[in-house]
Parts: sequence; structure tokens; C-alpha cells
Amino acid sequence: MQFSDIVGQEAVKGRLREMHSLGRVPHAMLFMGSEGAGVLPLAIAFAQFINCTGDKQGGDSCGQCPSCLKFAKLVHPDLHFIFPTIKNSAGEGNSDMYMAEWREMLMRNHYFGLAEWNDAMGGEKKSLISADDATAVHKKLSMNAYEAQYQVLIIWRPELMNETASNRLLKILEEPPAGTIFILAAESEAEILPTILSRTQVLSIPPIDDEAMTRALAPLTPDAERVAHVAAGNMIRARQTIDHADDAQRRLEFFSKVMRTSYAGNTAEMLRVAETYHKEPREAVLDLMHYAIGQLRENFVLNLGNAQLNYMTPSEEAFGQKFARFVHLGNVMHMTEAFKNAIAHIEQNGNVRMITMDLMLKLAYFLRRPRP
Repeated sequence: MQFSDIVGQEAVKGRLREMHSLGRVPHAMLFMGSEGAGVLPLAIAFAQFINCTGDKQGGDSCGQCPSCLKFAKLVHPDLHFIFPTIKNSAGEGNSDMYMAEWREMLMRNHYFGLAEWNDAMGGEKKSLISADDATAVHKKLSMNAYEAQYQVLIIWRPELMNETASNRLLKILEEPPAGTIFILAAESEAEILPTILSRTQVLSIPPIDDEAMTRALAPLTPDAERVAHVAAGNMIRARQTIDHADDAQRRLEFFSKVMRTSYAGNTAEMLRVAETYHKEPREAVLDLMHYAIGQLRENFVLNLGNAQLNYMTPSEEAFGQKFARFVHLGNVMHMTEAFKNAIAHIEQNGNVRMITMDLMLKLAYFLRRPRP
């Protein structure tokens, strides 16, 4: 993977090039950025760049030398990965067990999130970085680099390490083998142990800028500029917007149906709507309600009259032009809280029909509140 494969992030790439040219590559780095900003692909591209043996005059790895060719296939013997995994029926789970799936995922699309990775592993359980993986780090890095100048260990989502795993990793971070570089690719600094943070140099990676994302999306959709704006710097969200247009329409239909039915105050129709979603899978209903909370925010902001603050698709905006005037300071927080309570009750295995009906009765009251 080369820097040219990474969407935007030119300032970050420049800083990484400067570190290397000055010979100041830290032995432990924490790449910190929000989902879809490209934290993981940047880590891989940097690992390939510093180990490239070809011509790097263009500010990128050459892509042709033996080292680059192995990095491109993620099979270089001096490139190691640790990432969250799920346990199998025997209670076993570590990165080596899922390495084939990991390489396949990265080769297919290097912008992906934890939910997509969990699906690739074929499990619904919560994924974590195991203590066994942290122990394996010592074995993987006990030898000097085989071929490259540096052996690189990339830890994706280190915030998902439990305390045991973090403490085991600390030992090798304090006294790393010569020629070894750790790159931790994270999305939530608050969830990483302070002792880990104190031993790494943090590199902040911002969301992707709209212009760079628009260029990257142009071959995929004629609506690239709008999708880039809605994605708000998140390449994963942008890809999902393009790939799952039908799902987006279904979510909007839910939001508009619930709001229109609630405003009309027709209890018979409310019961029919509640019955419709009672038949849906529980996770699907939760997804729809989380979406509704986001749309409440967007419709509230639409009233402010600043298009740059809105992240709506054309279909959402078309509905919002008529509906947004009913979302204001006097009710937006109350309606948001009503959806959050409904989500909590569904997660506790409550009856979806009753919860949805109760939600719409509350919305009927809040929607008719006058502006303050």
C-alpha cells in the first residue's frame, strides 16, 4: 500500500516523510483519528515507505522493489499485525487465527470499520485484542528483521485491549528490540491506558477533507460532492452511502412514517406502524431508531439556514424542507431522549410493538409543542 492509495491526508503524509528523511522515526507511534479517516491504511503505507529499497524521489514508496511487492500483498516477513478477534467455540481467538481473513479484507477494501471486520470473522460476539496476542508480540519480535531495515508491528484498535493485554505490551514498548517500530492505529484515545499513551508519539489524523474525498468518489457516483459532504470526512460512511442506497431510503421511510403518523395523532395508524416494525428483526429496528436520532439533529440544524452545517442526502433534505420547522428548541431534546429511551428498552428485550407505540404517543405530544 502506497501513500497514493490513501485519500487526502497530504499534511500527515508530509510529516511522515519528514520524520523518515530526518531519521527521527519513533520506535512507538500512535496514529489517532476518527473512523474512516484512513488511520490503518496510513500505518501500512508508512511501513511500506520506510522499508522501500527503490526510488522514493516522488515522496512515495516505489511500488516495484521486492519489499514493496511483498508489502502490497501483506506478506512481508517483517510486517506484523495485531487486531481485535472473536473467540471460537473452543474459546480460542487471536490474530494469527484470522490472518487470512484480515489480508483478504485489506486487499478488498482498506477502509473498513470494526462492525465490518466482525462480520468478516463470521461472529456476532464482541471482539477484543486478547492477552495471548500481546504475549505473541514478544515471540514475533524476538528475532531481528529478516529482510527489511525495520520490522513493523501494527496494532489496530489498541483501545480494545484488556488491561492484561495492555500490561504485557507495556513491557516490550519500554524496551523494544533494535530496528523495531510499533504503530498503534486507534480511534479513541480516551480508552487507551495512560501508560500506553505515555510511551508513544501521537500523530493526529483529521477527517478527510471534502475536496479530496470528492475526487476519490467521482469515479463511483455522479453525486460525489454531495456524498463527500454527508460523509463528513469518513470514507467508510461515504462508501456505505453509495453501496447501500436502498438501506438509506428504507431508514428515511421509517423516520418520515413515524413522524407523520405521530404528528397526525391517529392512534389506529400508530398501532399499524408499531405492528409493522414489531415484525422486523430487533437489530434492524435499533438501527432505524439510531438513524432517527441523527435526522432529528439534521432537521434542527436545517432551521439554522447554514447548508454547510447540514449532512443530508438529497432525499433527506427534500423531506426536511417540509418537516424541519417542527423540530426546534422546545422539543428537539425531548424527542431525542424519547428515541434513546426506546432504544434502551428494546436492547433490554422489551416488546417492540409496545415500545414503538409509546414512542409515537410521546412524539405526538412533543411535535405539537410551540416554539419557545
